[in-house]
Amino acid sequence: MEAGDRFGDYVIIKNLAAGGMAVVYLARKKGMQGFTKPVAMKVILPQFATNRDFIEMFLNEARLAVHLTHSNIAQILDLGEIGGQYFISMEFCHGADLQQISRKTRKSGKLLPLPYAAKILSQACEGMYYAHTKVDDQGVPLGIVHRDISPHNVLLTFDGLAKIIDFGIAKARITAKEEEDGVLKGKFSYMSPEQIRGMPIDPRSDVFALGIVLWEICTGASLYREKSELLTMEAILRKPVPKPRELRGDMPPDLEAIILKALTKRAVDRFQSAHEMAQALEGYLNRSGWNVGTPHLAEFMRKLFPENYQDIRDLLASERLKAEAEDKQGPVDAGQVVAWEPYEDQEIKVSAPAINPIRPDFPVRMPPAHPVAPPSARPMPHPVGVQTPTSKSKGGSWLGIAIVILLAALVVVGGIIALMLFQQGEPAKDGAEPAKVEKVFGTLKVSSKPDGASVFVNGKDHGKTPVTLSDLPLAEELTVRIEKRGYENVVLPIKVSKNRPTAPVNVTLSKE
Repeated sequence: MEAGDRFGDYVIIKNLAAGGMAVVYLARKKGMQGFTKPVAMKVILPQFATNRDFIEMFLNEARLAVHLTHSNIAQILDLGEIGGQYFISMEFCHGADLQQISRKTRKSGKLLPLPYAAKILSQACEGMYYAHTKVDDQGVPLGIVHRDISPHNVLLTFDGLAKIIDFGIAKARITAKEEEDGVLKGKFSYMSPEQIRGMPIDPRSDVFALGIVLWEICTGASLYREKSELLTMEAILRKPVPKPRELRGDMPPDLEAIILKALTKRAVDRFQSAHEMAQALEGYLNRSGWNVGTPHLAEFMRKLFPENYQDIRDLLASERLKAEAEDKQGPVDAGQVVAWEPYEDQEIKVSAPAINPIRPDFPVRMPPAHPVAPPSARPMPHPVGVQTPTSKSKGGSWLGIAIVILLAALVVVGGIIALMLFQQGEPAKDGAEPAKVEKVFGTLKVSSKPDGASVFVNGKDHGKTPVTLSDLPLAEELTVRIEKRGYENVVLPIKVSKNRPTAPVNVTLSKE
């Protein structure tokens, strides 16, 4: 989907992120009187829409997170399915994840300030403690364990709030399907020892993952990132944790002690709850004299990502104006709403200036076959000698109405027949065959840095970058997956259309 496309009650604004199985969009929810609300919408990629196990995991995320209402957890707002595509809409957390923040600070030749790192993780711990201790309406614990805490899944907003996201593989009592024995779910580099061993896990497993995240954002390095998954798991089980002050000279002893306690191999030696870890971090901040609050983190984020902060604000302001303009134009009849998959093969001719018929911010209203003014705008004349509707004799009035309805029906039928004849075109003359319609295809030009990445379109291998792909269907959602060993996969939804028959795809791959 592209900016401007409609998806049910939502309008797509921007592609935020693409993963291996789903795409996250910035969208706005339409409402009455120009009401609009920005949301983050996660949509399953088409090729996974028939995978029952994945759909069940996707739905589990919504079932779990809908119970969670906390300032440090991204709120789930809606769950649905449109045209065979499942989606979750959630609170839009305008900010960046901890991996992006760590990368940006390292590029500037600095590391994340230690008091800020401690405050961010303290907030994340409070969010996870809320999830760990959440009970249902009957007071029965839900037993939630996230199992996938990583820098990708901890966001820091421009308002200075840490937000936990992605409960897609969380374990809970209400999960519809228990995982099979021996199946590991989550990122290997952030698993706890007991999770790797396949032992029963509890909230202390998430505490271990939070400890890894804190170690990494403080040092700017990866703690458990070996050459293979097997070596990574072996390191988690047996490798001693390097002391953070060996990589960062300004690491205070009390903060280092907190990190190392969270990373002990035995769960019994760790913090016994995320709240206990949060209290330890707040104690460090109080003892060191750092009174870090959300205003400090908000200012830090706006200075670190000034362009992203202002671009999204401007974009949302523009979308609010569009929503107000759409509301002033009045509701569109149900039969005239253009589906979110644009029908490029239907040509609608309009007078200059040209209007794109598939853009929701420029709705095209097709005139009725026989325009009739509303009753309030055309008062009936009452000539002398003609009965009015208030007269005692009503037979003539009903007869007149019937005649008008019959004439209107004849006009509509005539218009339909004329339209059908127009679409069929003129008959062939002298027995000549009608002209054949030339098929038009689209082209993708795919390149990557570095070169040599494998390119898949809707699961089909199309060679390595750089590569030009032709004979692609127009007006169809294409899922382009770019893979290279040692680099993170990139998945992009692409569509070629009559207005853009050739689309360039240029990506820079990030190392795993």
